[in-house]
Amino acid sequence: QSTWGRKFCCQQMQPIELHYAPTPNGWKMTIFFEETNIPYVIKPVNLAAGQQFSPSFTKISPNNRMPAIVDPNQRDEEGNNVTVFESGAIMVYLCTTYPQLAGQFFQEKKQSKVLEWLFWVNANLGPVAGQVSHFTYYAPSLDPKADHTYSRNRYRNELVRLIQVLERQLALTKDHMAGPYSIADMACWPWVKPYKRWFNDDFAQYPHVKKWYDNMSERPAVVKALQVMGKEAQIAQAMR
Repeated sequence: QSTWGRKFCCQQMQPIELHYAPTPNGWKMTIFFEETNIPYVIKPVNLAAGQQFSPSFTKISPNNRMPAIVDPNQRDEEGNNVTVFESGAIMVYLCTTYPQLAGQFFQEKKQSKVLEWLFWVNANLGPVAGQVSHFTYYAPSLDPKADHTYSRNRYRNELVRLIQVLERQLALTKDHMAGPYSIADMACWPWVKPYKRWFNDDFAQYPHVKKWYDNMSERPAVVKALQVMGKEAQIAQAMR
């Protein structure tokens, strides 16, 4: 198990345990940790082997989905290490628990806007993009006799609409989704990333999305975040 991220100035802080797989939902969190000084250690979750359904993981993440974290620096009301599941909840928890490290990405005067767009990603963009992935890659092999055209087109059309929503927002805010660079941008970028491959489109119709996406892609933290278990991600992609 490897510890990723920059060294924390306070040596007493133990690394946050990040239960992780190299998917868009996982990348949200590696981007977050690489953008902050919060130390973390990867706890791989083998989704193909069904580790997310194990009793030990279910205790951390009752919905059997990663990412999830264990914070050995904080205790809950029963005296156990704090656990948090759901990427948005994790980001807000870490920003508010360690504001000296991550507070800049969840600024008090911008919190309502950041939350709006963070929730938009987690309630709209992520689930829809996930369905595009399912009906493009998995459904045809799981049920090859079925016609998946309607389902695939329904979610592809909705994903296009959501990219148009993002384009309108970035036309107003210019560089980032909710004003300053924030956890909303970190959560959004991994789910915009596969759009280029699925549609064979470099955002030609969406200049503000393209500028935002390209700038995000060049951030050192984003580059490093995608390298976490990068080989495993390539293998999974090749198996589709």
